[in-house]
Amino acid sequence: MPDRKSQIITAATSLFLNEGVGVSTARIAKAAEVSNGTLFNTFATRQILIDTIYKDAKTAMFAAIPCSGEDPINPQTFRANWDGYLVWARANPETRRVMHLLLDAGLASAETQAEVNAVAAPHAAWLQRAVAEGHMRGPSINFIGRLIFFQLDLVITEELDTAGEDLAFDMLCTSIGMTK
Repeated sequence: MPDRKSQIITAATSLFLNEGVGVSTARIAKAAEVSNGTLFNTFATRQILIDTIYKDAKTAMFAAIPCSGEDPINPQTFRANWDGYLVWARANPETRRVMHLLLDAGLASAETQAEVNAVAAPHAAWLQRAVAEGHMRGPSINFIGRLIFFQLDLVITEELDTAGEDLAFDMLCTSIGMTK
């Protein structure tokens, strides 16, 4: 049997995805089969619950992407990161979806966003180096990062096969100036 924290996170994730982020904490507690008091003893506020779900999702996602700021900048390293994300996203579809839902709704606190940015720092450093050294180009690092994740999520949404993934990766490399 999962622990209470996991039960609550699982229930909240499912409800957020199926009923929207406005679902009540009483509904979350009921779905998790815990009392309201237990929910609030586990997560003192609704914001802490949301922040925990968001931070856990982003941390797991970045853990699946092998690149760090020190890794070589080349298409092979970039593809390893691409593949790492796809493996994680396919293995964790609800986590990926709730991560995007909470991000798009702007519900993660500024403190949690700062914590996530710290986790993302090695990946951001890699992108910054790639641009600084002329391996990638784009209007901004933020634009390039969003383009990468948009392309990855499009591969997931469109359920592309291996050939489609390869083509999507090649298209992305072309659009950001990373040649093989």
